[in-house]
Amino acid sequence: MQKENAHFHFVDVLFSIDPAAPVFRNESPRHDGDCAHPAGSFHRPVPSTLPIPVACAVLEGSEGLVLVAQRPPHKHLGLKWEFPGGKVDPGETPSAALLRELREELGCDAVITRALPVFTHDYGNVRIEMFPFVCRLAPTSHPPHPHEHVALRWVPPAELLSLDLAAADLPVVASYRS
Repeated sequence: MQKENAHFHFVDVLFSIDPAAPVFRNESPRHDGDCAHPAGSFHRPVPSTLPIPVACAVLEGSEGLVLVAQRPPHKHLGLKWEFPGGKVDPGETPSAALLRELREELGCDAVITRALPVFTHDYGNVRIEMFPFVCRLAPTSHPPHPHEHVALRWVPPAELLSLDLAAADLPVVASYRS
């Protein structure tokens, strides 16, 4: 188990089979009103083992170009280029999440033409399960506009690997070009 930069979910622990395992006591009162456990209940950090589901779009434009977006400098992987998309919310399908994310992040509507192979990528401090899709703009869509990104670029697929892409997008390039 990686101890630094690990993401944890907290679970209540009434007893421990391993007496050497650390137990952390919550000494601060809870103010959310939704918790049935009083202040001072015991919690044990449990590493989150499930990857975060993420959907991304290889958005094809005119003349065979594809869209890439540059991440904001203050976010994880700041200024890296990526295929637009985002996290899949609980109860949401990856394809629905992708269409929602494209509307939110780029102000455009897309049509999914095919799915690429799903894979898991481990950044060390976070694991993601990537659901890549090939898309095109819907006929009535506005052009993409960077609402959350620093910049957008339409590039030939052969030039994708020359960009400073986020590591999780490299397998997407490989499967798209094969």
